[in-house]
Amino acid sequence: MKIAIIGGGAAGVFLALRLKEEHPAFRITIFEKNNALLKKLLVTGNGRCNYANIGPTLNKYHNDDFANRLLKEFTPQDIIKTFDRLGIHPQRVGHLIYPISNSAASVVSLLKNHLDRLDIEILLQQPLLDYFKDGERYVVVTDKGKYDGFNAIVFATGGSCYPQLGTDGSIFQILQKHHYEITPLSPSLSPIKVKENTKKISGQRVKCLVSLLYKGEVIYQESGEVLFKNDGLSGIVILNMSQKINMLPHKGRVKIMLNLAPNHHVSNHNEYLEYVTPKLAEYLINNRLDINRLVYTFKGFYSPHIAEVSHGGLSLEEVSDSLQSKKEKGIYFCGEILDVDGMCGGFNLMFAFASAEKVKRALSGK
Repeated sequence: MKIAIIGGGAAGVFLALRLKEEHPAFRITIFEKNNALLKKLLVTGNGRCNYANIGPTLNKYHNDDFANRLLKEFTPQDIIKTFDRLGIHPQRVGHLIYPISNSAASVVSLLKNHLDRLDIEILLQQPLLDYFKDGERYVVVTDKGKYDGFNAIVFATGGSCYPQLGTDGSIFQILQKHHYEITPLSPSLSPIKVKENTKKISGQRVKCLVSLLYKGEVIYQESGEVLFKNDGLSGIVILNMSQKINMLPHKGRVKIMLNLAPNHHVSNHNEYLEYVTPKLAEYLINNRLDINRLVYTFKGFYSPHIAEVSHGGLSLEEVSDSLQSKKEKGIYFCGEILDVDGMCGGFNLMFAFASAEKVKRALSGK
């Protein structure tokens, strides 16, 4: 069998390795638009590569049922064991799983070594222009030419965020030409812009309890460190809030509430310095703000250039349970190209690996 994988990111490379290990006779070609594979993986987990999470996976995803169905078939423990066999040995930090090396660069190098060992063809700087069927086989068209004879094409291109690393969303224009439904795209795991002025406290960090308010009701809470920006908020807890906000229909009804002293009720302004920096205390006092109830109005997300993943993508109505296209036999999808996005903590990589495994099993006839 001859298989084209469009995209040399986490999902595409994992799929190629899994297929070739199980089926040495398969001829697999990875088409990658960048000058190197796995560019986004290099920066994941702040360069440490948080590739799995052994905590609960329920309510961690947009289209949560779909994602968790795949993660029941190929569990976080399965992912950890698979990477361990590839020489990427795990270390646990809470629920988070990192390589012992603490280095995404070492993970990328090991995966590339396995691609070489298995003689998987890699074509770099080959942006996809189109694809079509010629008889019973598929033809892949890049800016370098046409490549024919493929029994199957797997799209593992990622979404539309981090375009500087190759995921610029151009794949969705190609899929729309082939009459696929694309769910509207927006940044996820993104810093949040707010309507209130935060310029005077830009650069300040504070550990606090963050509540997501929708129509006046608290719908999600998480504790963590918040970084104030010139016109908004950042930090892992805020990135997770952005993922939840994306799922809300009326974003004009969204507010973010910070409790900067969650274990204390502070009514006297003179006590503010016991809990926050002088700069933050001055900001709170001058603006007559409540340290236990600091409320900001959602304005929007920051640029897709700094969002970690994209919300939206190929509608899940377009794929069968095996992740094969319902429109075109032999066309498959895995990873962030699908309309699934998760919270911080390795959840998006786990979905990439679990969906790639699902496609591997389909192509293996399982």
